[in-house]
Amino acid sequence: MSKSTEKNPSQETTIQEAEYTVQELAEAAETVFKTKPECVIAAFRVAGVEKATKTKANDIVTKFMTKEVK
Repeated sequence: MSKSTEKNPSQETTIQEAEYTVQELAEAAETVFKTKPECVIAAFRVAGVEKATKTKANDIVTKFMTKEVK
């Protein structure tokens, strides 16, 4: 097998997710995260983040919403 037929990792295209502001994510909170906009704003404030991809935002909101209340 020749080396020209092998895939080179540097030649693969990477798809980058779009970043959204806290305000944009809060406006879509009920459809995207199934929660209120205030929860999304609070989650981002606690995390100290102002912009995030949809995947990262989901992680931030989920972590915040499942955090134990003391």
